[in-house]
Amino acid sequence: MFYKVLIFVFLAVQVASADIDVENSLSEKFNVSGYIDAGFTEWGSYNAIPSREFSIRRSGFELSAEFVETLKAEIKVEVRPDDIFLKDAVIRWDPADWARTRVGQFKRKTLLGGNLGLWNLNMFDRPLVYDFCKDLTYAGRDMGLDLRVDLPRFSGIELRGTAGVFNGDERGDERTDNELLYSFRGEMKISSIDLTIGGSAVSHRQGIENQSVPEGYSVSARRKAFSADISMDYEISNWYSLSASAEMAAGDNWSSCDIVSDTLPTPKFKGFWGTFTAAYHPWNVQGIKTIALTMGYDMLNANTDLDYDHSRMSIIGTVYPSDNIRLRFGGVRNCVSGILSDDKYTDFTAEVGLRF
Repeated sequence: MFYKVLIFVFLAVQVASADIDVENSLSEKFNVSGYIDAGFTEWGSYNAIPSREFSIRRSGFELSAEFVETLKAEIKVEVRPDDIFLKDAVIRWDPADWARTRVGQFKRKTLLGGNLGLWNLNMFDRPLVYDFCKDLTYAGRDMGLDLRVDLPRFSGIELRGTAGVFNGDERGDERTDNELLYSFRGEMKISSIDLTIGGSAVSHRQGIENQSVPEGYSVSARRKAFSADISMDYEISNWYSLSASAEMAAGDNWSSCDIVSDTLPTPKFKGFWGTFTAAYHPWNVQGIKTIALTMGYDMLNANTDLDYDHSRMSIIGTVYPSDNIRLRFGGVRNCVSGILSDDKYTDFTAEVGLRF
C-alpha cells in the first residue's frame, strides 16, 4: 500500500506544478486535473463506531487527451486511503456536431443524481435511490458504448438523447452471465430560462448456469427502471442566484428474486430527491466569491409492498473562496422507518474541497 501512496503523491505534485494544457507529439492537447474532498463527520447513529472521524471522502485525478478535433480519450483514477481503482477509461469520437459516441468504461447516462458531478450536486453524498440503483446495475459505471444525438435547435428548445448497450456489471466486474443492459436518456432544455427536463429508461436481465434444464442456462424476466427529473438555474442579478434539481425513479427490485424459478412477482422500488440552493455573490468582498445555502430531501422505499423507507433531510452552508475551492458544513437528518422499529439520527459534517 505504501508504494501506491507514493505514486499518487508524486502524480499529485506533478499535476499541481504542470500546465493545465500541455502539447506533445502524440496529441494536440493533453490536460491533467484532480480533486480532493476531506472532512470531519460526527455520526449521529447510536451504534456508529467510530462516532467521530476525519476522512478523505474523495480524491483522484483525470487525464484527457485530444488527438484530433473529433477524437478524445480520458482516464480517471480514484484514490482512497486503502485502495486505488480505475473509474473511467473511455474513447470519445465526435463524427459530427450533432453526434457523439463513447466506448470503454464510464458512467452510464441514466439517473440525474449520478450524472451530476458531486461538485454541482449540492449534497454530501449521492441520493439514496442512485446508490440503490447502482447496486441493481440500473445506474453507475459500466463497460460498453453509447451514442448521443442532438437534434436541431428550434424556438429556443434543445433536444438530445443518449442510447447505450453495456455489460451490466458495476465498473466492469467479472461477468457471470450472457446478458446485456440497454439504457436510454432523453433531455429537453429551454435555454431562455435555463430549465432542463430529463428522463431515463433501463432494461436488463440476469442469467445463471442451470444444469437442471437442457440449455444449461436460465435467464430471468426482463427488469426495468425509469426516472424523470428537472433542474433549473436562475440568476436574479450579479449578486444573487437560485438553482434547483429534483428526480423521481422507480423500477423492479430484483435483488431478492430467484432467477431459476422466477415465479414470484418482482418487488418494486421508488425514490425521490430534490435540492434547492440560494447563492449570494459578494463581488466586493476579498477572498469570498460565493456564499450558498442548500436545503435537500432524499427518500428511498426499496420495496413498496413493505412498510419500510429511508429518508434524509439536509441543510448545507457553503463558502467558495474561488470557483475551485469550497468550505461547507451542515447536518443530515436520517429517518429510517420499518415494521418493528424507527430510527432517527443526525449526522454533522464539515468539509473542504479542492479542484485543480
